[in-house]
Amino acid sequence: MKTATWGTHHALSLVVIATAMSVGAFAPSASYGQTSKSVVPVNAEPDHHIRFENGKVRMYEVMLPKGKSTMMHEHRADNFQVFFNDSKVTVEPKGGLPATFPVRAGFVAFSSTGLGTYTHRVEGAGDTPFRVIAIELLSAFSATAGTASVERPSPPFNVALRNPKGRAYRVGLDPGESTKTFTRPANTAIFAISSGRISEQAEGKAPKQWEFNSGNFRWSETPAILSLKNESSTRVELVEVEIF
Repeated sequence: MKTATWGTHHALSLVVIATAMSVGAFAPSASYGQTSKSVVPVNAEPDHHIRFENGKVRMYEVMLPKGKSTMMHEHRADNFQVFFNDSKVTVEPKGGLPATFPVRAGFVAFSSTGLGTYTHRVEGAGDTPFRVIAIELLSAFSATAGTASVERPSPPFNVALRNPKGRAYRVGLDPGESTKTFTRPANTAIFAISSGRISEQAEGKAPKQWEFNSGNFRWSETPAILSLKNESSTRVELVEVEIF
């Protein structure tokens, strides 16, 4: 896909998940019996389903019911992760102890390969399926310092994560509620955490409706000045990830 597309806190524990994903921070131990020969690159792991790719980013979706495990797989690129269900996940770094953590819908994490690739496997451990979409960064971006420094008005935009590679917001709107006008920079991924419907009012354009279910997303290739309005009868929850 080459163009913008509509697609189909336990804070401490979740930070530990991101750390475990990125650095394998557990003591060595016997794993589930898989050998190093079984390690596959992430793009060959059968539970990592590619949902979007445009040469800049590649998005993988993983959904694991309780007891379902991925293969041991290697990540070679930095990536953001957006979680969609309140659930539990077991993370096993290669050569390390598996550990189980709670996850919350709408949480955003980041895993760095700045110190090298990392290898792990994950297993669904909750009664609700573990569901995540990872945004793998395939190329360097060229956001200006000004773009990276401008944050959106809070509320309803609440910064969930920021680092030199990007910034993520959690957005919650009650029925009929609108945001103030804000700037959405180029190279932004918008994820639906809940189901619902919003309208986007961009400068000089007719409103655009988006009806979505949890896990739907879009990629915004160009910058826009706009506002959002919840057109649903229930609260909507979104996550927007700006890639720098």
